Amino acid sequence: MVDKGKQADTSVEAPDPQTAFGAVMPVIADLLERGTRAFALGNWEAAIEQFGELSSITEETFGSESQRYADCLVMYGRALLQHAIEQSALLAQKTLAEAASGTLNKESEEKGEGEAQSSKANIQFEGEPDFRQVEEQDSGVEGVAEGKEEEEEDEDDFAAAWNVLDLARVIQEKATDKKSQLKYAETLMLLGDVSMESENFAQAVKDFDAALLVKQQFLGDDDRELAEIFYKVALAHEYNQDNQRALELMGDVQRILGNRLKHLEASEATEDQEEAQSLQEVLADVASKIDEWKSPPKPVDLNALSESEQLLADKAKEMLKQAMEAGTINDISSLVKKRDPESKRKPEGDDSEAKRIKSDDAGQA
Repeated sequence: MVDKGKQADTSVEAPDPQTAFGAVMPVIADLLERGTRAFALGNWEAAIEQFGELSSITEETFGSESQRYADCLVMYGRALLQHAIEQSALLAQKTLAEAASGTLNKESEEKGEGEAQSSKANIQFEGEPDFRQVEEQDSGVEGVAEGKEEEEEDEDDFAAAWNVLDLARVIQEKATDKKSQLKYAETLMLLGDVSMESENFAQAVKDFDAALLVKQQFLGDDDRELAEIFYKVALAHEYNQDNQRALELMGDVQRILGNRLKHLEASEATEDQEEAQSLQEVLADVASKIDEWKSPPKPVDLNALSESEQLLADKAKEMLKQAMEAGTINDISSLVKKRDPESKRKPEGDDSEAKRIKSDDAGQA
């Protein structure tokens, strides 16, 4: 009971830091587990949500300069990158499908114009004016606007991934121990991946080169992780039109993997023998890639095409001709995410090849 004439003590004691820390750790662990599970399942949006919230809580708990916060940012940025890649692929597929569908619809209208005129009355409601032609024109404009919006959103996804990963880079580069520096190199590699996907190959060269310099300080000359980054630098140079430098770097890839193979073949352990066998296949693939880069792309001989291939080529030329005559070719090109010519197009196996170079080495290098 409060004595009369005295004020009640309404002060609130500051929370115990240890108690607050203990309360937030289970939340962090739960977000990490759910985000990791979503990422493993390829549910990028869920992973982005979990890792984004994890990053915010980690910053509040450990500070904006902590390595824990940087680790969370890397997971967040990686999920953003994968989501951007997926959306970019979907946009390209949608645009090509719409372009092909539009051309086919035009052909059908030209061939069956008389039938189309009579069929319009069959699907009109009584008293409703025929807005079909107006709707078709408007839908074309709206389609272009929608496509541009999706392309801008695609670019924003890559920009978001870049910004998050770059923030992690700034934090990580301040740490000097081996473990932190290797994490820093991995973040630089992710930034390089963003640049490659955004087709900013000059920037990708800088990012991968920076990662290479760090890894060379800590990894041995037979480490597959080192071979992986050499391969990524080579790939960036190849797309940046520096074929000679790319071939030089691929020589380093062969040298490092060759060193690794010698050590494995000298071992009698079963796991080493298995890795040696897989490594020989990787070396064969690297040699094949070098031969491919040394040889200029061969022009397609239309006379050597099969009947089905010739029909497909004729169809493609006809579609292009109709698009140019209709004045829609520019609209289509504005929607499609630009890619390099066939000789420089990113092969589907490039990224997987880098992973193969690195694989089978976890816990063994």
